Amino acid sequence: MTNYTPKKKYYIPTNIEDKLSKDFLQGITRNFEMLDEIEGGSAKTIKADTTGQTRIQDFIQAAFNHANDGDTLILPPGRYWLEKNTKLDDFPNNDQPCLLLRGKKRVHLIGYGAVLFTRTHAQGILELQLCEDCIIEGIKFEGYGDFPEIDPVTGYGEKGTTAGGYPTSGFWNYRKNNSFDTSARARNDGKPFGLFGGGFIGNVGSGVLVHRACKNIIFRACESSGFNYSGFAVGHLGDYLPTDLQYEDNADITFIECNAHDNYSSNYVFSAVERPRVINSISDRAGHPQASKYHTYVDPGYGINSLGTLFPKANDLLITGCTLRGNKRKAIDGHAGGGLIATDNFISDSMVGGVFYKWTNVEQYTKDCIVANNKILNCGYAKNPLGAIYIGGVQRQTKVNQETNAIVTNNHVKNCFGTDGVIFIGSFDRLIVDGNIIHGVPDELDIANTIFVPYVIYAGYSIPTQPNFSGNVSNNVIEVDHPRIAGGILVRNLQDGSVQGNTIKTPNPLTLYGLRLWNCMDVGAVGNTIKMGSEGVPLHAETTGAVAHNTLVGGNAAFQPLQGQPIVFSLVANNGNGSIQFKSGQSYVSLVESNPKGLEVKLQNVSPGIHPMVKITQTGENGLIADGHTIDYLYSHQVAHASVIIGIKPTKESDHVPFANMTHGGLEIEIII
Repeated sequence: MTNYTPKKKYYIPTNIEDKLSKDFLQGITRNFEMLDEIEGGSAKTIKADTTGQTRIQDFIQAAFNHANDGDTLILPPGRYWLEKNTKLDDFPNNDQPCLLLRGKKRVHLIGYGAVLFTRTHAQGILELQLCEDCIIEGIKFEGYGDFPEIDPVTGYGEKGTTAGGYPTSGFWNYRKNNSFDTSARARNDGKPFGLFGGGFIGNVGSGVLVHRACKNIIFRACESSGFNYSGFAVGHLGDYLPTDLQYEDNADITFIECNAHDNYSSNYVFSAVERPRVINSISDRAGHPQASKYHTYVDPGYGINSLGTLFPKANDLLITGCTLRGNKRKAIDGHAGGGLIATDNFISDSMVGGVFYKWTNVEQYTKDCIVANNKILNCGYAKNPLGAIYIGGVQRQTKVNQETNAIVTNNHVKNCFGTDGVIFIGSFDRLIVDGNIIHGVPDELDIANTIFVPYVIYAGYSIPTQPNFSGNVSNNVIEVDHPRIAGGILVRNLQDGSVQGNTIKTPNPLTLYGLRLWNCMDVGAVGNTIKMGSEGVPLHAETTGAVAHNTLVGGNAAFQPLQGQPIVFSLVANNGNGSIQFKSGQSYVSLVESNPKGLEVKLQNVSPGIHPMVKITQTGENGLIADGHTIDYLYSHQVAHASVIIGIKPTKESDHVPFANMTHGGLEIEIII
């Protein structure tokens, strides 16, 4: 925010001190002590009925209209009943709120102890348009507080589809403040929508809506609850459809120490904004109060939402130091956005998932994601849960279109579960998953209701034609003992990267794998510690990268993948019938025999992911001799986990000679697996 030099101090006006509540006075003392006059501004008290018995939006709106740049407006403690103000102009969709701040600069609105409320469903209270450098502080916003019923099977309600609830998907979040009469529309059972709480079902109302080119706005210590769309909203899809109003985007909208709770769709929602911030704030119980883990869809119920849209998105959303509890669907959700930073938050008890940030399509992208230092507790126990953290680019797209740039580090994840893992990262380019602690499954997980069997951490989709690039999965600690866990870590289709330093403890006898690399290239698996019970494969590595120095305990695999194990033996020619003497690794060799290309060493008990390294040395006074000619060219003709073929030629340009044709000399062969 722009810095201003105070001209003089304004104390709280003495004529209202006797009316101020203790909370109000403490709030002022805590946050201001005294009010600074900004150049050209003054402190004014808004006087209106504080009993909540009469509608007073006109009185407060008059004070807003007459506020000058730099003014401080004070709402004394009390309850203020507000309804839609149809007198407000420049609303082409007739979607007026109760109150409007438009075109104001450096206005400071303070209302500790003031409650602004509406008695109408789907009606929003305060909108800011074309404002700059304003602060809204200490005000509580209350919506109607009740929501239309939800379908007992699907869980859909006012935000519904033809599958259940009210079919509003074609206009949900495009029509606000009871501007669209839906009363005669047909429900899925053929009956009309009717009215609910005096409002139109499927219209949306928010406690606060910031849109239309607002810049540098701070909400501090505000509270918002009971609205069918959001407690605090930035951006509105109805600005683009049904008519594009050509509004500019917003920037630097900040919520500090705010409390949004018990709103239906979301507690905070963002679109058409650069650098929004939610700092040290609370989001509790977003969603329908009757939502259940047994519903087919727990939807909506987003704590903080970066809105999925083809229109302008929320870019570089910062969520830090927040508490998000009991949000029915997800605590943090992003279906589109140009950056999400979620750090140092406490997240608990969301039925579907904790943090979700995934591309919808090429136009609705989610890039540049940091999820770090969060505690995520008891999330992912609905019928189709999505775990603690779910991130991903678009499937079946180009490398450019999966530029995810994701960092998932140092999160403490306790008692979480998801269909695609506790932590899932789909198609990506540039990924770090490091230092996370994951243990337990949700107390409320019902395996009869949630039938999936995932790994704990996934990196990459299962589609072979969907490669992933530059991924590091390291130093994570996993300790989960549950029959519905298929494995510890699964890395799929990764082209380059490393999996190292992880500690995986999955002792349940129904768990299949500890660490698994599938269809990977140039990915090392080094220094991991994997402990399993009596069943399962601790390490299975399909990779051309190094697999070394892993500690494997338990499991019943017929063989364990190796890390740097040498196979060393010498072989005397004697027309292919010479003796073999092993120095090490004999148990990994099933057969050594002559081959049309030279010599084949058939291997056994070697992981499919191992790419052996081969060293060949001739022995004997004159080396290998065949038909009186010396052999001057030896090379690794074919190297795989099951077989090594050594090519033998008199010269590089000559034809191959089978080892059975060698009459003198011998070979010393070293194969590292």
